[in-house]
Amino acid sequence: MRIIRRRAGVLIALCFLASCGGGGGSGAGGPGGVVNTPVAPVPQPPPAAGGLLALSEVAQVDNAVYLSAPPGDTRLFIVDRTGRVLVMENGALRATPFLDVSSRTSTAGEGGLLSIAFDPQFASNGRVYIVYVARDNVITLERYTVGSDRNVLDPASQLTVLQIPHPDFTNHYGGQLAFGPDDMLYLSTGDGGGAGDPRGNAQNPLSLLGKLLRLDVRNATATRSYEIPASNPYNGMSSRRNEIWALGLRNPWRFSFDGNLLYIADVGQAQREEVDISDAGAGGLNYGWNILEGGACYNGGSCDTAGLTLPVHEYDHGANNANGCSITGGYVYRGAKIAHLSGSYVFSDYCGGYLKSLRYAGGGVPTVTTWDVAKVGGVLSFGRDGSGELYLIGSSGKIYRIDNRSTSSG
Repeated sequence: MRIIRRRAGVLIALCFLASCGGGGGSGAGGPGGVVNTPVAPVPQPPPAAGGLLALSEVAQVDNAVYLSAPPGDTRLFIVDRTGRVLVMENGALRATPFLDVSSRTSTAGEGGLLSIAFDPQFASNGRVYIVYVARDNVITLERYTVGSDRNVLDPASQLTVLQIPHPDFTNHYGGQLAFGPDDMLYLSTGDGGGAGDPRGNAQNPLSLLGKLLRLDVRNATATRSYEIPASNPYNGMSSRRNEIWALGLRNPWRFSFDGNLLYIADVGQAQREEVDISDAGAGGLNYGWNILEGGACYNGGSCDTAGLTLPVHEYDHGANNANGCSITGGYVYRGAKIAHLSGSYVFSDYCGGYLKSLRYAGGGVPTVTTWDVAKVGGVLSFGRDGSGELYLIGSSGKIYRIDNRSTSSG
């Protein structure tokens, strides 16, 4: 296996996520939501008996925080937090970036260029979406189009889709972009930062912070950069932001879809981490922050959980963060190379540095597996290539492909 290395600056050990504890209150309860309603999972084959995994290093890109590719595309698109998207093709990084917005990107705190999403019709329209933190501390969602060179986005095609002010703090931006099975564009936002959500953004339906947003960008123009989907839960309501799909999130750094299911890994305050799983078509769910941290009342007090959607999986940090400190969400594996991982949701923890997976069966306690792989330090993110294979991104900048150990060359 050839390992590609790219040095771009001083290594930064990022923990996109785990603000130290304390503070905050309970906030008002939000609308909608069903407590622990079972969701029908995507039909999946039973896991193959036995099986091992391995991590094969494929690249090193300092400040890498995300990796993606359109379905069927053999290239890897690697997001560099400083503001660039790099293209890896045929095992080599191309010298010219796919996109460079570093001159407009703030990397203060947990800022930076955070993720990328390819339009469902990318093969025909060449559209790509990015989310980054601008130098004025505004969460910025933009669209670009591929130019005459398929490996470079045309900077003149830039369209600002949405800007969300993020005053006061430089943490909890969220930062995941993804198209859902409905071809709508989803964006996760953090609660605005500070311990305990001091401004109460996550439970405030007039704030876009601490939310999952859902936008229709199919007919975006310079004068109308997105539309509100008719099925958004607050569509047409002046008392709530119509872009909101779900609320009550602290710092949903990574989320993903698997068929009709939505998986959100929401980073906790100082004690608990959670995975929320819901029907992808269920809008208006309230995941509880800052009334809850995980499934427990925040700060150890009593609280009313009526109307809140509880985690499907959660874990506490343990003494000295023995179990972890900040969850890193991934994907349900749907690739063709690892039969014993098929249908399992892969995740990690920045402090834990492990590789785990869970199998969701539509109710009850999911089966969680800890995989015996080499420790790689802090795990920042996961990625998925055009054929459905998964990658792990470490805080060192090393990028690993998750392989079947029996066939791994790494």
